Amino acid sequence: MNVIFTVIKKELTDTLRDKRTLISAIIVPALIIPLLLFGVTKLQKILMDKEETKALKIAFIDAPESIRSEFEEDSFMLLEDVDLETGKTDIQNDELDAVLEFDSDFMSKIDGMGSANLNLYYKSTNLLLYNRISDKIGLLKSQILDDRIQKLNISAEALTPIVISKQDIASQKEQIGKTVGGFLPYIFIIFCFLGCMYPAIDLITGEKERGTIETLLTSPASRFKILVGKMITISIVGLSAAFMTILGMMVGLKFLPDIPLDFLDSINDILSTKFIVMLFGMLFPLSIFFAGLLSAIVIRAKSFKEAQSIVTPLNFVVIIPAMVALMPSVELNWQTVWVPILNIALATKEIIAGSIQVSQYAVIVLSLTLMAFAMCYFSFRQFSRDDMVLK
Repeated sequence: MNVIFTVIKKELTDTLRDKRTLISAIIVPALIIPLLLFGVTKLQKILMDKEETKALKIAFIDAPESIRSEFEEDSFMLLEDVDLETGKTDIQNDELDAVLEFDSDFMSKIDGMGSANLNLYYKSTNLLLYNRISDKIGLLKSQILDDRIQKLNISAEALTPIVISKQDIASQKEQIGKTVGGFLPYIFIIFCFLGCMYPAIDLITGEKERGTIETLLTSPASRFKILVGKMITISIVGLSAAFMTILGMMVGLKFLPDIPLDFLDSINDILSTKFIVMLFGMLFPLSIFFAGLLSAIVIRAKSFKEAQSIVTPLNFVVIIPAMVALMPSVELNWQTVWVPILNIALATKEIIAGSIQVSQYAVIVLSLTLMAFAMCYFSFRQFSRDDMVLK
């Protein structure tokens, strides 16, 4: 055991001296989440404020005077004498925001208690345009409906026989768990993998390229103990990257402005000690699995550059199962608990929502542990071959 600890100490020292590993495993995970949160929220606020205060250029076709007058304010710029085809072209060229085309007999249908048609032409990429225009049209519809109720001498209740009152009994923690819960494990898993990737390349292929692995193999330590020491080091760096991601998220949310207090309280409740312990209970065997997989792959490469080109496509293999967990119809069940990476992402959603079953969590940890041992054995088989280890 002392030999393994000696190897771990030696490999950690070498790893911490490597700038690429420090950047990928410590600095980037700690900074990326706060920067993303700050950048996205700031950009969203700027865009929303810009859209809300922007004066919309709207062309009216056959618009009744009563309706046109409702849009005569600073937030709308009304254009006349624009035909439909020209208006569509101007919308495509971003010279016009929308065209409102009314029936030629619009008001006569309204006055006759009928339904009149109104065509709205716009780009859905214009974020708040539809809401701003529909709000105005909604006010007109309410006024017309009130006039009809008075003329027909009926109550408003007669036109709404059924009123649905939605009572959402899901806690905010459950709502957050089902919405952003699928995104959080995606971040943890990818940074755990990236944290394992660079030290795996450096500690195995890098030593082959530098010619120092031959010296290491002449030491009294067996190949098994050397490999175990390297894999534990790789796992430690991967787990450190995941931990720095959580730490960066907690710090970013704490100091990020314009976050509702109730939402912040729910996030702080989610990122509890129980959540972190249960998350790392899954990430620990996953990091060992990553270490074994990467060690078995990079040992075939003869140079650091070659190892990078081999390992980089694995990012997509890791990303795809985590992305599948974002689909609303994919849930944690007794089939998905056996699917690597996907089971972690789905279990994280359930842990955040507070609905995880202990039996399913135990099976996930067990399945990941079995896969980790299997991958360690496969890696040892590769490491035992001289044609793989030596250049």
